[in-house]
Amino acid sequence: MMKTEKRIKDKVLRGRDRVGFILDLFYALVFLLSIVIFVRLVHIQLTYKVDPSVERLFRPTATKRTETPVRGSILAADGRIIAISTPLYQVYMDCAVQKGVFAQDEKKGKEKEEKWRSEARELSAGLSDIYRDKTAAEYYDLIISSREKNRRYVKIGGKIDHETLQRVKALPLFNRTRNISGLIIEQFDSRQYPYGSLARRTIGYVKDNQTYGNTHIGIEGRYDYVLHGKDGYEWLRKTEMSRKVHSYDSTSVKAVDGDDVRTTIDIDIQDLADRALRKQITEENRVSGACVIIMEVETGAIRAMVNLQRDSTEGSPLQERFNLAISQVGEPGSVFKTVTLTSLLEDGYVKSLDETLPTNHGVVPGGYRQDVHILDYERETGRKEITVKHGFEISSNYVFAHLATKYYGDQPQNFFDKLYTYKLGEKFDFDIDGLGTPQITGPKSPTWSRTTLGTTAYGYSAAVSPLHLVTFYNAIANRGKMMKPYLVEDIERNGRILRKHGPSILGSVCSPATADTLKRALKAVTEEGTATRLKNAKLPVAGKTGTAQVALQPSEHPRPHDAYHDIQGRKKNQGTFVGFFPVDNPKYSILVTVYSKLSLASFYGGTLPAMTVKEIVDGLYAIRGDWAPQVGRAAMMPRMEIKDAVEEEGTVPDVRGFGLIDAIYAIENGGYRCNYEGSGHVKSQTPLPGTKVKKGETVKLVLK
Repeated sequence: MMKTEKRIKDKVLRGRDRVGFILDLFYALVFLLSIVIFVRLVHIQLTYKVDPSVERLFRPTATKRTETPVRGSILAADGRIIAISTPLYQVYMDCAVQKGVFAQDEKKGKEKEEKWRSEARELSAGLSDIYRDKTAAEYYDLIISSREKNRRYVKIGGKIDHETLQRVKALPLFNRTRNISGLIIEQFDSRQYPYGSLARRTIGYVKDNQTYGNTHIGIEGRYDYVLHGKDGYEWLRKTEMSRKVHSYDSTSVKAVDGDDVRTTIDIDIQDLADRALRKQITEENRVSGACVIIMEVETGAIRAMVNLQRDSTEGSPLQERFNLAISQVGEPGSVFKTVTLTSLLEDGYVKSLDETLPTNHGVVPGGYRQDVHILDYERETGRKEITVKHGFEISSNYVFAHLATKYYGDQPQNFFDKLYTYKLGEKFDFDIDGLGTPQITGPKSPTWSRTTLGTTAYGYSAAVSPLHLVTFYNAIANRGKMMKPYLVEDIERNGRILRKHGPSILGSVCSPATADTLKRALKAVTEEGTATRLKNAKLPVAGKTGTAQVALQPSEHPRPHDAYHDIQGRKKNQGTFVGFFPVDNPKYSILVTVYSKLSLASFYGGTLPAMTVKEIVDGLYAIRGDWAPQVGRAAMMPRMEIKDAVEEEGTVPDVRGFGLIDAIYAIENGGYRCNYEGSGHVKSQTPLPGTKVKKGETVKLVLK
C-alpha cells in the first residue's frame, strides 16, 4: 500500500517538474521574443523608412499653393498713380442649388421651386441692368436651362470691380445665403491704368506667353523684379471631408508685396503733348507714326514721351504701339547740322556765325548734289558769298558739306571721333529696354565713300534715335553739359524712398561760349529760317528743323542704286523739329518727329513737327505759371479807360477789346445770340459793329 502511494507521489512530482520545465521554457521564449520585439521597435524607430508608394496610401498628400504678392504701383512725378493693381471679381452661379432638397419635399417642394425661379427672374433683370451684355430674358433662360442640366458652375458676365460686386450681391436671390443663392465669387488681381493710353508704351507691360516666351516692355518690364515683389507659399493637406487646410508639418513663407516706382513723367505735360500731336496728324492719313520727347534741361528728366502709330490697315487709329522715341534709328536730316556746327566752333574752324564762304552755285566738288537753296539765294540777293548763320537758317546742305570737307577732309576721323564724344555713336544705358544703337559710317567702314564725310555733315550716312538727338540738343540748352536722360526718379515702399535715382551727367559736348553761339544760331532758325511757324509762340523757342528720306526695305525699292524710292517714285519721309524753350533760360528741350507712309508728298520738319511744338509750348504757357511776367516793386501801371459798347438801335454793338463776360452781356442785352472761340479779349467780331441785324441772330466773337 505504501509502495503504491510512493509511486503515485513520484509520478506527480515528475509531472510537476515537467510542467515547470515547460513553463520555464515558455517564459524564456517569451522573454527572448520580447527582447527581439524591443530591438526591432528600436530599429524601426531609428532606421526604418516606409516605402513612399505605401506611405501615400495611408497619409494624405500635401500640395503647395503659391501666394502671389500685390504688384507695386507706377507713379507720376507728382505721385499720381499711372498703373496700379486692383482686385476684380468674376461671378459664377451654382444653378442646381437646393434642387435635390426641393424634390424630396413632397408637400412644399414644388412651391419652393416656384419661389426660387421667381427670384431668379428678378435676379436676371438686375444682372441685365448691371452687366448690359444680355437681356433679362436671356439671363433667365441661361439660369433655368443650366438648372435643368444640373450645371453647378455657370459664368455670369465679365469681371467687375468691388463696387459693382456689391450691387450684384444686393440683387434678389444673390442677397441670400450661398446654399440658397448658389452665388460663387472668384477674385483676380488686375492691372489698371487710370490715364488710359497716355504714355502706354513707355509704361509698358509684362506678358507670360508659352509660345513666344515672356515679353517685358517699358517700365513694367524693366522694373518687373521691383514691382512684382516676392512670391510666398504654403503647404495644404486634405481633410477627411476633402477640404484643404494648412499643413502645420510643413514650412510656409508669406508673400512680400512689390515696391512702387516713381517716374519722371508729368501727367499734365504728357496729356498736353499727346493731344497736340494727335491734333496735327490724326487727319493726315499719309502719316504712319510720330513721337514727342520733352526733357527737363537741368536734370535730364523725361517729362513726356508720346509714341503714336498706325498699323498697316487703311484708316486705322493712332495708338501707342511701338516706342519710336527710343527705338527708331534713322538718318536725321538737317537737325544734324547743329552737330557739325558744334564741332566747327569747338575746333576753332568757325570763329563767328557771321563768317562768309563762297556760294559756288551750291556745288561741292567730289560728287555731291547741287544745293538748289543756294541757287535761290544767289538769284534773290545777287551775292556770291553767304554767312554761316544764314546757311544754317535756310538749312543749306552745301554750306555744311563745304565746311566739313574743307576742315576735316584730310583727317575725317577727327570729325567722327567728335560724334562719339557727343554720345551720338553709341548706345547708353536707359531706364527702359529698347534704345536703338546709332549707326555711324566712319572712314574705316566698308561702306565709306568720298562723299560720306559731307553727307554725314548735313544729316545722312549716320542714323540715330530721337532720344539721342534730344539729349544732344539738351546739352546745348544746358550750356554744354550733357545730362543722362532718365525716366525713374526712385523706388518707394509705402511712401518711403528705398533707392533714389535722379540726375547724372554723361559728359560735356562744348564750352558755355560755344553753347551760347549755337543758341543764337538756333534762335535765328525760328525767327528767320525754316521754323518761322514758331516765331509767335507764347515762349521764345530755339531749334532746328530736319527732313530726311527714309531708306526703304530691299523689297520696297526695285533699283539697287536708289534705296529711297519705289517703282512709282514714292518715298518715305522723316520730318523733325528739335530745340528748347524759353531761349534765354531754357526749361525744357523738345523733339517732335513725324514719319510718313510711302507717298509722293514731302513732310518737312518745319510743318507738322513745328506746329506740334507750338501747340505744346502755348499750352504749357497757359497751364504753368513759371513764365508769367513779374511786376517790379516800382512800375508804371497802364492807364485804364472805361469803354462802353457803342450800339445804335437794330445794329450790332462794338465789343472789340472787351473781356468775354462783358462782351456776351452787351451782345445778349442787344437782343442777339452769341458764340465765341479762343481766349483773352475780343479781337474781332462777325457781323462787324454797326451792321443791321435782326434780333435773335448770332454774333460770333474771336478772342485772343
